[in-house]
Order: sequence, then C-alpha cells, then structure tokens
Amino acid sequence: MPKKVKRDISYSKFLIAFSLTLSIFLIGVIVGNYILSYKFNKYAEFEDDLKIDLLSSEIEDRILKEAGCNATGHVQLTQSLYDLSQKLGYLENQLGWDNPKVWRMKKYYSLLELRHWLYINTLNKECNVNFTTILYFYSNKGDCPKCESQEYVLNHLKKKYKNIFIYSFDTNMENAALNTIKQIYSVDNITPTLILEEKASIGFMDLEEIESVITNLEEDK
Repeated sequence: MPKKVKRDISYSKFLIAFSLTLSIFLIGVIVGNYILSYKFNKYAEFEDDLKIDLLSSEIEDRILKEAGCNATGHVQLTQSLYDLSQKLGYLENQLGWDNPKVWRMKKYYSLLELRHWLYINTLNKECNVNFTTILYFYSNKGDCPKCESQEYVLNHLKKKYKNIFIYSFDTNMENAALNTIKQIYSVDNITPTLILEEKASIGFMDLEEIESVITNLEEDK
C-alpha cells in the first residue's frame, strides 16, 4: 500500500500572491477612478466654456439687432452658431443624445438659432438684402439613416454659398417655439426635413435638388 505524501502548504507564498493580486486590483480601481474623475472635470470645463459661448452669441445677436440695417456681423454670428453646433455635437457624442445637460443646452441653442433666423428674415424684408434660409430637422435617436448624408450636403452648401444660412433642430426636442414652427409649416417627425424659404420638403435632398429649389424661389421673388 503506497504511503500518503503530506504536502506542506506555504502560507507565506499564498499571502504574497494574495497581496500582489489585491494590490493590482486596488491600483486598477484607483487608476479607473482617476480617469473617470479627469473625464468628468474635463466635461465640466467644456460645459462651462459652452455656456459662455452661448451667452456670447446671445449678446452678439442683440447687438446686431440694435445696429439694424447697418449691421455687418451676421456672417460672423452665423459662424459662431456653427461652432457652437460642433461643440454641442461633441458633447452629445460623449454623454449621449438623451443626457439632460445636453438637452438643456440644445434647447437654449435652438432658441438662439430661431432668433437669428428671425433676424435674417427681418434683414430680407427691411434692408433690401437677399439671404436664403434653411431650417433642417434631424434626429439623433438612431431612427434617421439619411440624416448624416443630409448634414454632409448642407455643410457643403454652406461652404459653397455665403448668402445661405442653415439652422439645425432636433425634431425630438420639446420646445414651444420650435413646435410652433413645426405647426406653421406642417412638419411631422419625419427626418430629414428641410424648410427652404417657407416651403417644407420631407426626406433626403441632394445638392442639386436643393440648389434647384433655391433657384426657383429666387426667380419667384
């Protein structure tokens, strides 16, 4: 009958291995918390900068209105609004389209866009200018496969023509002023939708289609 061999367990080795495993785990937790804290602070700073930019655009808008037909900074304000849109898009990608902070900023930004749209319409009527405005309704909810392509077309259009002003709105947003616009122009929650000079076009439009509509509208004026 073979003899049983009694194996001694090295408790010191066990404790060393356990300590190393625990140390690695704790280091991972500390590093993870640091990265999370860093990202949070970074987003907080970004949000503060965005709020300042929003306020700056609002004041700029009021100054231009006071200047009336003598105003020459409407293009610069439009660029400021576009830059804000890019920052909001970044924040939305990082925090999610349904993040409450993102929604609050988007609502405020949408109001600034509508004020600028009304301002450009006033210039057209009272100052003998001929700017073209486009209201673009999109959805970032994941239910608009053509929205990305539509944005690409509109960005190209904005670069090509200096007298075209484009305003973008999330159709999922609950905003009284925006809802009024949607009711006036009979805009459903179908995206993408474009309102070109008070005429709504539902569905994706390529560059040639938009240019054709704009040309026809200018001939009718």
